[in-house]
Amino acid sequence: MSLASERLPESIVRTAIEWQMRLRVDAGSAEVQRQLQDWLRRDTRHQLAWQRLQQVGGLFQASQLPDAEHSIPLLQRAETDLSRRRTLKLLGLGLAAGSATLLATQTPHAWHADFATTTGERRRVGLGDDAEVQLNTSSAVDVQGDELLLRAGEVLVDGAQWRVRCRFAECEGHQARVLLRERDGYSEIRVERGEALVSAGGGQRWLRAGEGLGVSATTMTALGKPPIDPFAWARGLLMVNDIRLADFLTEAGRYRQGWLGCDPAVAELRLSGVFRLAEPEVMLRNITHLLPVRVVERTRWWVRIVPVA
Repeated sequence: MSLASERLPESIVRTAIEWQMRLRVDAGSAEVQRQLQDWLRRDTRHQLAWQRLQQVGGLFQASQLPDAEHSIPLLQRAETDLSRRRTLKLLGLGLAAGSATLLATQTPHAWHADFATTTGERRRVGLGDDAEVQLNTSSAVDVQGDELLLRAGEVLVDGAQWRVRCRFAECEGHQARVLLRERDGYSEIRVERGEALVSAGGGQRWLRAGEGLGVSATTMTALGKPPIDPFAWARGLLMVNDIRLADFLTEAGRYRQGWLGCDPAVAELRLSGVFRLAEPEVMLRNITHLLPVRVVERTRWWVRIVPVA
């Protein structure tokens, strides 16, 4: 597959869209331009996503899109390859309805997947008598015979006997509760209870409670304990322990629309606490009680944490 036709991960496409939003607010900021260039240099896929977004950007303007509150959900839910024909078709449907309502309840994968969630949504699905699956924000799964296919995002599978395929591996659980999350470049698998057999690239590895594994196209790497409780989201919580503020905001940003970031001056501040995912605005206010920071909200789609003046 050539680079020009590569299908980009949703996380990269969404980040490119968020940079576009940020530039609209701070077009003259040299610091924003520098940060954007740093992001573009880190990965050729970042550059490709940015190029495609600029290409369809002209078409959006010519189509007289509604205001940002309506057009940003359309952008965020366009196909991950940002196909011009597909995007125009979707925009036509959205504009014909007079708003973004038609697309506001769907993720890019929801148009094709058996089960899916939108940004900030979590969903529980029963899989017969033997297992159930919980989908985290912006996730999608297919049921294929007696196994699941994780198409995007993150799921927590719990049951006596089950099998899940993700991008780089296949995971089979035995009386197990296991998390699978698709990240840029690898699949993350963690066991909370029981044990699971992970198969990838001709190799196999057993995981037991408390263990984690990162599986890429070429490697299987043991994962240590992260600063974010990987299972807390299933209880509606974001639980962190001594995490960088910048990393916390990256995780919190998965559960809300728009761009959420911070000033470099506060990026390294450390944060611990328990936050409710159903209350994203309260979450941000609580940060100001824990750290010497304040929230700058230019629009509901652009929020930045900065030092207290």
